[in-house]
Amino acid sequence: MKTFTLSKSLVILGIFSFLLLSLGTNKLMLYSLDEAKNAECAREMFEHHNWIVPTFNDELRTDKPPLHYWVMMSSYHLFGVSEFSARLGSILAGVGTILLTFFFAWRNRNPRTAWITALVLLASLHIGVQFRMAVPDPYLIFFLTLAWVSFFEWYRKIDQSFQSSRWIWLMYLALGLGVLTKGPIALVLVGLSGGLFLFMRKELGYLLQMKLLPGIILILVLTLPWYLSVHQATGGAWTEGFFLKHNLSRFQAPMEGHGGFFLVTPLYVLIGLLPFSVFLPQAIYSAWKQRRQQEVLAFALSVAMVVVGFFSFSGTKLFNYTVPSYPFVAFLIGAFLDTVLEQESLWKSLRPSLIVYIVLAALLPIAFYLGLRLDPVVSHLADWAFIFLTFPLGAAAAWYRFRHHQLNRTIMALTGSFIVTAILFFQLAYPIIDRENPVSQTIQLIGPEQKVIAYKQFNPAYVFYLNRPVEVMQTPEALQNALQVHPSVMVISRTEFLSELDEFEQLQEVIRKRDLFETPTTILLKKSPEY
Repeated sequence: MKTFTLSKSLVILGIFSFLLLSLGTNKLMLYSLDEAKNAECAREMFEHHNWIVPTFNDELRTDKPPLHYWVMMSSYHLFGVSEFSARLGSILAGVGTILLTFFFAWRNRNPRTAWITALVLLASLHIGVQFRMAVPDPYLIFFLTLAWVSFFEWYRKIDQSFQSSRWIWLMYLALGLGVLTKGPIALVLVGLSGGLFLFMRKELGYLLQMKLLPGIILILVLTLPWYLSVHQATGGAWTEGFFLKHNLSRFQAPMEGHGGFFLVTPLYVLIGLLPFSVFLPQAIYSAWKQRRQQEVLAFALSVAMVVVGFFSFSGTKLFNYTVPSYPFVAFLIGAFLDTVLEQESLWKSLRPSLIVYIVLAALLPIAFYLGLRLDPVVSHLADWAFIFLTFPLGAAAAWYRFRHHQLNRTIMALTGSFIVTAILFFQLAYPIIDRENPVSQTIQLIGPEQKVIAYKQFNPAYVFYLNRPVEVMQTPEALQNALQVHPSVMVISRTEFLSELDEFEQLQEVIRKRDLFETPTTILLKKSPEY
């Protein structure tokens, strides 16, 4: 590792990260609600040559700003409309995030810390999932990481006017792109973490040297043209929906049932960064003790504290909300393990954490088996849980190496077990499980020219794979009128509305399929030829 220069290391890491993150992305349907809506929204904008107004199913979509739609549209133009094209931007954002974190650790600590930090991220199955999804979060994570790294590089070079100026402008550029990705949350997280860091260092006066006014102007130049254009084009509807519903309301109260106790947010981080998160309590304690001597540790702590703390108090709590903290949490773990490698007297301190992980690793295959076995949709695929035996095998190998005072190989055993699991899961098991979803099981029953109507609720993936709008009826009267107009009709709904649909004698049930790992059941009905 030490023989590689920074540039060569970035190339090697970039290629490996891209190959790992892209595995299986062309085999998985855009089935999840968020993926399907984002990919379809980008497709509609692409087909209508519309770069301003986001639409889903030909209706205004106010969930997010457009940058990830624009990337998907560009990918559709270059490679055609497909699952891989929709996810390509997320994969590249993941690669970029890993490379930025590696660069940050190399420049501000040492190459070994950089490699350990990268391994922490690459081993995380949650990172593997997040940067495979056609959603805006990967883009936001990348731009936030770029802004944070740029801020710290500016801070380090504050006495070198020209070099520090370049970094501060790059930070404002990243913030502007972050605002075009997910709105003002980019400004909030970077502003709070940067302010906390300067406060901890008793250097709040540096705020006066940050070119705040020119920076704000640059952000406005990047973002205002689109925000004003979409506001005008939609008569203010997009602005109201995004800022009031998807920002203010989402923070004040749980949306779509995604709430929970405030401690659930740090728990997400511990789960998301397994296996190396077992060392996180020790890493945080070590960094806190050294925060005054090592400014880079103080900065990483500031970022982690702000991201986790902010979303702990948010009404809506989602697993993906904590991912922006992962690069800097991974750095804290990497710095801690690097210190342990340097001081053999500290090796014994890892023993309790490794024992905890061994217990978890033994339980994980059982948990995955039961998760598959207890779901009636995929219970016949429960044997695929065998691939998670890599966890206890990796834990045993790590313990063996640890007992023989080979900490480097202990780290590699932990990393290798999770990377092998990711390859087996995303390339082999998950595509087979994914094919059991109700959209995959029912889409072939709908004719290419057949009229499709949804009653109240339906999976948005139908719109993407049918490549045409699905008319949604909210009342029995509206559905009755539609059935009278169209001679050949397919109706998509859910079993929870069967009591209302039973009134329609002309409808015959074709098939019903339950969602993967969830309770809603999709039902497909067709109009009888007799009517």
